[in-house]
Amino acid sequence: MNEWERICREVVNDGLLRIDSEHTVWWANEMMATMLGVPHCKLIGKKYYEILPGKKEPLSFYPLSQVEKGSSSTSDEIYVSHLEKWLLIEYFPDSNSKEETKGTICRIQDITERKEKERQLEQMDQVSALGNTAAAIAHEINNPLASISIDLERLLKDKNNRRLAKDHTKILRMTERISDIAGTLLDFSRKRPLQFKNEHANAILDEVLAMVANRFVVGNKKIIKRYTKNLPAIKVDSHQLQQAFLNLAINALQSLKEKGILFVITSNISQVKHVKVTFKDTGCGISKKDMKKIFDPFFTTRQDGSGLGLTIVHRIINQHGGTIEVKSALGKGTRVDIFLPSVLK
Repeated sequence: MNEWERICREVVNDGLLRIDSEHTVWWANEMMATMLGVPHCKLIGKKYYEILPGKKEPLSFYPLSQVEKGSSSTSDEIYVSHLEKWLLIEYFPDSNSKEETKGTICRIQDITERKEKERQLEQMDQVSALGNTAAAIAHEINNPLASISIDLERLLKDKNNRRLAKDHTKILRMTERISDIAGTLLDFSRKRPLQFKNEHANAILDEVLAMVANRFVVGNKKIIKRYTKNLPAIKVDSHQLQQAFLNLAINALQSLKEKGILFVITSNISQVKHVKVTFKDTGCGISKKDMKKIFDPFFTTRQDGSGLGLTIVHRIINQHGGTIEVKSALGKGTRVDIFLPSVLK
């Protein structure tokens, strides 16, 4: 059995190309066309480096040249930006292409899902390492901050310092802001054991929305609840999940600026035994460039943001065996879907 026959037997959902010694594609399967998002007829007769992005210098292209120099096989990973896909390309010598002319077989696999999981694992490692640093920073900030706050409060009570009261009050507000940031750092760094109990998503959401109502639902902002009744229970740490929902609700309401709506929706995805919680706002939205960084620690687009809110949300949902999906566009609002395993009856 030659290399071509062996690969054909193994391949089910992969793309295949056969190219000659001049790097011209003379055969391709339909899956290859589907992966690249082009008609099948557009592949045949093209140079290999014309159909795969980033391959502009075929003669010096390392993986392909290795096979041409006699290597049994080699591989390469590329990112196709316009398709937002990662592809794994394996190269094998083709001993049966055009009889006397040697060529190369290219086997292409879509590894986007694998790369995303690797990215998430790497992000979790970074979050864990940053947690230790955050705890140390928070403690270092809190100690001198406490002394400053005490001194300022004493000065404000001194009748002889009334003239400076306005400045002192402003400084005190700033110290409170720094204290809030330090508190967020500590929340980020703490690894509390989770206390799982059977809870109901609608009840947890009601508590969260009551917390944000007075402070964030002002002017022409409003919250619309669309709950599914009789949802199955979810096994969660209610305090932690409340924190995640609170962060999402605050983010959404702050994105509304002067007016807008936050929709909070729950539904039962019975086919996969999950409860879905959705926060959908009509706010300013997130750019495509920023979408890739929204869960990164300390990334924020707000001047007064710590950049840890969504990182904490992501960690909490992961700890509950759930997943989170975000869709957004500038000027069109943001939708956050959270999927949590439901309790089997």
